[in-house]
Amino acid sequence: MITETLITHGGDLIEWRESSGYVDKPPRRIAPTALKIEFSKAPKSLRIYHKTNGTLLWHKESSAPSKVVPGKASEEDLAVQPAIPHAIEGHVSDPTGHYLPRTFAFTLGNTSEHRIALYHSPLGARFSKAGGIYGCVAFEDKTIAAWALIQLTVTPSLGAPLKFAAQADAYGEFRLPLDRLPALTKDAHQLTYAAKLEVKASKLATPESPLDLDLLPPVKLAKGKDSKGKSVFANALDLTITPGTVTNVTSPKHPMITLKS
Repeated sequence: MITETLITHGGDLIEWRESSGYVDKPPRRIAPTALKIEFSKAPKSLRIYHKTNGTLLWHKESSAPSKVVPGKASEEDLAVQPAIPHAIEGHVSDPTGHYLPRTFAFTLGNTSEHRIALYHSPLGARFSKAGGIYGCVAFEDKTIAAWALIQLTVTPSLGAPLKFAAQADAYGEFRLPLDRLPALTKDAHQLTYAAKLEVKASKLATPESPLDLDLLPPVKLAKGKDSKGKSVFANALDLTITPGTVTNVTSPKHPMITLKS
């Protein structure tokens, strides 16, 4: 017979997610012990525990207090009650340089899970036999699009479209391996796949100040020039991808991928 039940709710959990390459791959967590994590805004009494599966945050005002209920706990007893929210802000980087730095922000409370996406630097990205793309992103006035988010959708001749993602470094350079891209069959009628490249970036970004990727707005990409030599922009850049090759991508008639906010 159960005479009483002690109920203790945990805190919030931050999952540091490897997000480079194929978007729909099984989740891969990055151990926080391999990262440099700094909190610039947090309650003074916040307790931080780095675990193998993420970073646990506990605060007495944002986590439900422990309580004892007589007998066996009911579903109502076990339910997490609304807690006092607290704003959390911080910066994460990789001392080895294999992942790019970024800032993050979220609201602490009610034992939530927060997934922070991290992307490989050009140093950390490795091309396989499936091939990939690389390039440099900059705005029309030559301002480098530091820390931009690169999104590529590839449509194979058979099957559903595949989505890939990468991040540009402080110099606007990126490498995007296409590891899950299917190889061409021997009797393939087409030797390339259609693809669409989209970019999120901010002209306010500087090489010295990594951004919160969740706040980056979509920008337009140059798809060529008109008869007067003026850049023509669209929401996405149409590409053709040849499986097994590594291609330098640029806007047509431009030295790099040219953006417009």
